[in-house]
Amino acid sequence: MDIGLNWRDLDKPVDWKSVFRNKNPIDCEIGFGNGDFLIKKSTLHPERNFFGIDYSIESFRRAKKTIEKTNTPRVKLVCLEAKAAFIVLIPEKSISHIYLNFPDPWPKKKHYKNRLLDKEFLKIAASCSTNKGKIIIATDDPFYRDFILEEISAVHLWEPLFRKGWTNELSDHFSTKYEKKWRNEGKEIFYMMFQKKADPEVSFRMREYKIPAKIYLPNFSLSNLKKIRGESICKKDSVSKLLKITEKTNGFALTVFLKDDTLIRKADLIISKNNKNKWELTIPEKLFRTRSLKNFVNKLKALDK
Repeated sequence: MDIGLNWRDLDKPVDWKSVFRNKNPIDCEIGFGNGDFLIKKSTLHPERNFFGIDYSIESFRRAKKTIEKTNTPRVKLVCLEAKAAFIVLIPEKSISHIYLNFPDPWPKKKHYKNRLLDKEFLKIAASCSTNKGKIIIATDDPFYRDFILEEISAVHLWEPLFRKGWTNELSDHFSTKYEKKWRNEGKEIFYMMFQKKADPEVSFRMREYKIPAKIYLPNFSLSNLKKIRGESICKKDSVSKLLKITEKTNGFALTVFLKDDTLIRKADLIISKNNKNKWELTIPEKLFRTRSLKNFVNKLKALDK
């Protein structure tokens, strides 16, 4: 199996044994950058598997190339937003260690909502961590350090393993080139390590709906379809929107925006006539069937009445 994985092709949640072809414990790095940390960890710990998550397609391509060039084993990468990866892909109680090296602190107050390590994500991380699993965080931002400690204290699921909640030195830690550069510039680095002590009371798994690959639209009309182009169809934390209609030889191709929590995608759907000369909607087999897709399909059905 390739080092760089397309999350759309994976089981949801992931079957780790089929991905890594072994039963080793799973460690995860969020924000893997150029892949140096994963390469070093894999070299030092041949008894473990490493799963990297990064939202940047540039980082994904760069790290994939580097890991392939170094022939580093037991490392797999996905390009996906971290929270989405945890609630869609990662099985509950399956991750031994979660590493975050210098996550974005989003220092401006108006951007606090973008911070990954808030109470909700810390609960999600606990649900995906093994018993006594750990989160290991490195940051050079004292304000983000204190924010994380406050959020950890509020959820009651993680136990700090350092007396102050942090330390300036961490054994068995691989320093990236940027970390070395910042140290040389005199910046103080803060390491935090927390051990899971309890499970959250609720599951955070994103639900997949049963939506068939073919949906009959007996009264379909292009004019009705055009009426909803650009309209936001919203329900709870899900949004869908018909962005584009392209005429094809046997029907129409639809480009649809889908958003469920932090999982954001574009999907290509087809409306065409079947062998009985009846209109039907075709949904790709591998398209993850979330609430936003369900809402869009229901909107089409309502137009068809």
